[in-house]
Amino acid sequence: MNFYLGLDGGGTKTEAALIDETGRLVAQTRGGAANPLRSSFAHAFTALDDAAARALAAASVESTDVRGVSAGIAGAGQVRVVKRVVAFLTTRFRDAEIETLTDLEIALESISCEGPAVVLVAGTGSAAFGRDGAGRTARAGGWGPWFSDEGSAFDIGRCALAALAQAHDEAAPPGTFEQAVATALGADDWEEVVEHVLRRPLERLPTVFPAVAGAADAGSQPARAVLDQAAVKLAGLAGVVIRRLGLERTEFALGRVGGVFGRSAYLDQQMEQRLAGLAPGARLTAAEFSPAVAAARRAWRRAGGAG
Repeated sequence: MNFYLGLDGGGTKTEAALIDETGRLVAQTRGGAANPLRSSFAHAFTALDDAAARALAAASVESTDVRGVSAGIAGAGQVRVVKRVVAFLTTRFRDAEIETLTDLEIALESISCEGPAVVLVAGTGSAAFGRDGAGRTARAGGWGPWFSDEGSAFDIGRCALAALAQAHDEAAPPGTFEQAVATALGADDWEEVVEHVLRRPLERLPTVFPAVAGAADAGSQPARAVLDQAAVKLAGLAGVVIRRLGLERTEFALGRVGGVFGRSAYLDQQMEQRLAGLAPGARLTAAEFSPAVAAARRAWRRAGGAG
C-alpha cells in the first residue's frame, strides 16, 4: 500500500501525519521545533526527521512506501529555505514526490482547500493568510518576534512582562498574576523573572502565555488587558488580508489555527467577537483537520486521491 506524509514544522513543535492510499489517517506524531530561521537547518532537519520517523514506526511503514510528502515549514517563504528542505526530504523519501510550502499555506488548507478563505495562525509566532476566489493569496504578519508576530505567544509574554514592569515601577503590590508568571518561568521573584527572560527571551517569553491565559480565565484584570491587546492585534492581521483580497463583501471561510487558541476561554471569546465583525460575509469555520493532516491529504490529492 502507498502512504502520504504531511509535516507541519513550526517554531515550537513539528507534527507529522501519515495517511494511506484510501485517505485514512494511520499515524500522527510530534517532534521538536523546525523553523530553520529561528534555530538552524540542522536543528530543523532533526525535528522533521524525528517526527516523520515516529509516524512511520507507529504505522509499521517503510520510507520506501511513502509516495508523497507535503511539508509546511515556518520560514519557507524564502526560496533558499524551500530548496534546502526539499533536498533534505528527498534524501529521506527517495520514492516520493516532495513539496515544501509555508506553514501558513497548510494552515489555510486545514480550513478550506478551495475557494475564498482566510486563516489566522497564532502560536509561537503569528500571521494571517488568505486566498480569494481566483486563487490570489495574501499574507500579513509573521516577520519575526522583534518587529512582527503580533498577538503571538511571544508577543503576549512580552506584553505581560511589560505590564508587570510598569506595575513594579509604580510600586504596586505583587498579585496573583505576577506569581503565575513567575511560576511559569521557574522564578521566585520579579528580579529573577527578569534575569530568566533576558538570558533566553526567544525561548522564555512564549512559555509565559499559559500563565496569562489561566490568570485571565480566573478573572485577573491585568491578564485580561494583555489578552485584549492580543485579540485586537490578531484581528487586525486578518483584517489586512481581507482588505488586500477584496473579501469585505464576499462570503468566505475564516478560521483560526495554533496553540494560542483553545487555551483561554476569555481570549477565544474576544477573538470570536472581533473576527465576526471584520466582514459581513465572514463565516467562522473550525479547522476540519490539523495542518499536518491537511498537508498529508494535500500530498494524497496531488497523487490522485479523491478528497
